[in-house]
Amino acid sequence: MPNSIQIIIDSDSSLGYETKVLSNIFKFPLIFILTIWVALKKMILGSKLRTNTFWFDGISPVCRKIKENAMRWKALDTAYNYEFKKDNTFATRITDFWLNIKNAQAVRNRLKLVKKELKQEIQNLSDKKLEIRLLSIAAGSAQGVIEVMADFKQKGIPTEAIFLDLDPTALEYSKKMAQKLGVADQIKFVNKSVKELEEAVEDFKPNIIEMVGFLDYRPREKAINLIGKINQILDSNGVALISNIAPNIERYFLYKVMNWPMIYRSPEQLADVVVKGGFDPQKCEIVYEPLKIHGIAICRKK
Repeated sequence: MPNSIQIIIDSDSSLGYETKVLSNIFKFPLIFILTIWVALKKMILGSKLRTNTFWFDGISPVCRKIKENAMRWKALDTAYNYEFKKDNTFATRITDFWLNIKNAQAVRNRLKLVKKELKQEIQNLSDKKLEIRLLSIAAGSAQGVIEVMADFKQKGIPTEAIFLDLDPTALEYSKKMAQKLGVADQIKFVNKSVKELEEAVEDFKPNIIEMVGFLDYRPREKAINLIGKINQILDSNGVALISNIAPNIERYFLYKVMNWPMIYRSPEQLADVVVKGGFDPQKCEIVYEPLKIHGIAICRKK
């Protein structure tokens, strides 16, 4: 049964997780008010507003960039790599405020958790003297994967990878990052959709499959079908890392103010999807970052 999958909250202090929960309690009344305000504006003026609210995408160029690129790699890249308190202008203070809400913290926590799990799986395969063949589905900027590959290259442990993404700008960006970190020659960049997944991997037979964020946009039946494909192409000794966002108090703010709709799944719902996709619940676990917003289903073939 899906509910037999173990649910874990990772609390590894060495990762420097962001957990400023108390400050977000005081932010929520403003989040709630702005969400209602923008929802009413959209009801009256239509859903495609040039500026949703002065207090988010009006005053802050960074927040505007995130809103305009919602659901795409550029928005995530901005949230991942934003540097706080660069100056003391009003716009910067507003940006710092919004880039420190729970969901912004959680998505950066997700990056740290993904890197940790990837490192563990690559090390496990290396310890078994196995080749490491990694597939990143809907790779986006693939920052975490590239950084992990670079770390292992320095240790003398090579990894071979395929990055699959339908957005050519994402692949171009990830290729430049990979070149900068010296691992571009280990990666095949494939500009295809997940509908062409089997064709894209051909005889590659990955033993690590990473799909972070894409399930947030796949309805249940399509999610199950995709995970079924992942299960089929995964090598017999392989592992799949599949993330999904969980329901949380800020979800309507993301939807209305940030123009970022997603499909939220509870741990039980995520477990149900991976089991219906063909993975044995006894060989899976779901690990959440400390804010319990982003979870990663770790599913093994054996």
